[in-house]
Amino acid sequence: MKKLFLLTLMIMTLLFLTACWDRYELEERANILGIAIDYADESTEDFTIPEVSHQKDKFPGNNKKLYKITAQLAVPGKIKLGPEGDSSGGSGETSWVLETVGYTMKDALLNLQQQLAEKLYLGHLQIVIVNSEIAKDGLEDINDFLRRDYEVRRTAWMAITEQKASKVLQTAPPMQTVPALYLSQTLDNAMRFGKLPKGYLGKFWVDLDDMGIDGNLPLIKVIERDRIMVTGVAYFIDDNMVSKMSPIELGGYLAMRERNPGGYTVAVSTDDGGVYLVESLRRDSKINITIEDGKPNAVINVEIEAQIEEETKANDLGLKKLEEVELKVNDLANQVFNEEIKSWQEKGADLLGIGARVRAFHSKYWHQEVETEERWREIYKEMDIQVKVDFKIERTGMDWK
Repeated sequence: MKKLFLLTLMIMTLLFLTACWDRYELEERANILGIAIDYADESTEDFTIPEVSHQKDKFPGNNKKLYKITAQLAVPGKIKLGPEGDSSGGSGETSWVLETVGYTMKDALLNLQQQLAEKLYLGHLQIVIVNSEIAKDGLEDINDFLRRDYEVRRTAWMAITEQKASKVLQTAPPMQTVPALYLSQTLDNAMRFGKLPKGYLGKFWVDLDDMGIDGNLPLIKVIERDRIMVTGVAYFIDDNMVSKMSPIELGGYLAMRERNPGGYTVAVSTDDGGVYLVESLRRDSKINITIEDGKPNAVINVEIEAQIEEETKANDLGLKKLEEVELKVNDLANQVFNEEIKSWQEKGADLLGIGARVRAFHSKYWHQEVETEERWREIYKEMDIQVKVDFKIERTGMDWK
């Protein structure tokens, strides 16, 4: 009996000695850092469609538009981890850019795999850049592929561009060696400085799945081939892009969502011709929803702590002047914020998650009158939503005489 017990114990310990049965060494992987997705232009681009997952011209379904996938791969051992070393080589030595086409994301990556000896690996994917035309047609297929692949991290970025996505993916300044890392770090810092909402892939997917709230993604473009500019956000209904926000509108959205720190500056002029640039420091927002006569109403109270960032043509920071500046800023903010809300309502985009709040705090009304996303959009368009903004200037800086 004792021998049988020891034999059983030895066999069980073998279960802990399996090691990494599915491991791949770094040199055996093709690490994709960034992916750009465009529609392939068959009239101007010369390419052949590989017959990897289907026979020629026999791909099932009604896919008429081909995806053009641009993938940026890391070159093992070439990425510098610090400023030392010769940087004259640029990003060409640290990354390898490949292009392929396919009817779907997986079809395109299978075609790409045929060109490589190493196994494609998406565990280090930093950013996915999608052309706005694809975003308007819908991201459902792209999201489905990325969500199914367990290697894709939910902290990767997805961004929209109105330019060629392949062009954006290859943008990097002279001091940055890997374009995909530069792009993801730019978005990370914009979020940290209060200029972008938290827009990782995982957060976007949660908003898509959650009833009563719609998602958004950063909108970017290339400037002079060596840097990008965050031009606002693109917002969605379900998987389809419906419109975009400018940076000043994005500042209003972030304030209503109480995203801190404050990161945007607004310019106003006073009656004597002075021009003041007022920077938001901290945002507080409370969304109060009531049900009156069987209809939901919302009042959004936004308080913003601000400082005078710059003054020109006045040289006046007296108490009366500050009160005038506060009044001007509040008038402008109330106008912009309320116009913004009306624009979202016209399109049926619930970016503040008002529907989710109704579902959470007025569940009886939701179950009796709403129940579905489609019904909520109809109610949302007719809602009375008011935004009340209160700017308080806490810091003025020094007054030079």
